[in-house]
Amino acid sequence: MSILPWVIGLVVAGLMVSAVASLALDPSAGDGAATLVAGFGVQMVATAVVCQLLAHHSLAFRRTRLDFLWWLLAVLPIGSLLLAIPAILSDPVYFDATSPPGFWSTLALHAVLILVGALFGPLLWFFILMPVSQLVGGVVALARGEKPPVFRFVTPLVMLALAAFILLGAGALDLGAALPGRFAAPQIVLAMLGLPGSYVVASPVLLWVCRGILLALVVAFLGSWWARRREAHAG
Repeated sequence: MSILPWVIGLVVAGLMVSAVASLALDPSAGDGAATLVAGFGVQMVATAVVCQLLAHHSLAFRRTRLDFLWWLLAVLPIGSLLLAIPAILSDPVYFDATSPPGFWSTLALHAVLILVGALFGPLLWFFILMPVSQLVGGVVALARGEKPPVFRFVTPLVMLALAAFILLGAGALDLGAALPGRFAAPQIVLAMLGLPGSYVVASPVLLWVCRGILLALVVAFLGSWWARRREAHAG
């Protein structure tokens, strides 16, 4: 089977979003949010949705033709890049594109954003779309009178909690003062425990939400371990 019609519709919708973000919105508003959406966001979401379509066909034991790759990996990124050209020319001062070298370097930066969006697409699918799809499938199974296993709900909830912890943690902490690389991880641990370190709390509310999520994950893990232990002893 082919998912080509779905991918074509997805690409057309993505290019429409890119056109609105690039041509109708102020590129300097929100620290360049429109530019980020037009390049990085559109490509990331499209790639994630295609990953979900492939996973759905794979679970249904359907062989999927690869005729959609041209649209996802060529038409969408090239179209988004071409739409960035009039946006750059409309505000060359903001994009630092008042000279030919500046214009080409800015266009190259847009291309990098699109490429990074494609690379982040599988992550968005793995942490968001796949768990949501599993939860929806479990709810549908319950509505049909079936009894799906508990892990069908627990596993996606844990994945979504991890994604929320990562995203909210990025907004809660400022690790700019922390040393790079592996030394940033201890600062996160110190922040979760409320101990002093070389981090800066950007949002106390988000930090407490992250602590709550982390506590819920620990409780879920310990509860699952205890339940398996009791089942083993009963057996």
